[in-house]
Amino acid sequence: MQSQIVCSGCRSNLLYPRGATNVCCALCNTITQVPLPGMDMGQLICGGCRTLLMYTRGGTSVRCSCCHTLNLAPGILN
Repeated sequence: MQSQIVCSGCRSNLLYPRGATNVCCALCNTITQVPLPGMDMGQLICGGCRTLLMYTRGGTSVRCSCCHTLNLAPGILN
């Protein structure tokens, strides 16, 4: 079985075999750490540049590594 994660360098979607601890991106060679099993991860689209962002659920905001926009996590009321 495979899982997916967003590259911490170029923000591409990466597929990896379950059980891997990190993934090397074939496009930019950045090594991205795989979240520990049981970590509840969420995804959102950046409001500034439309990049897919991953974050640990329970956080209140996510800063985009591409355009530095501060995005409110879903479920947070303004």
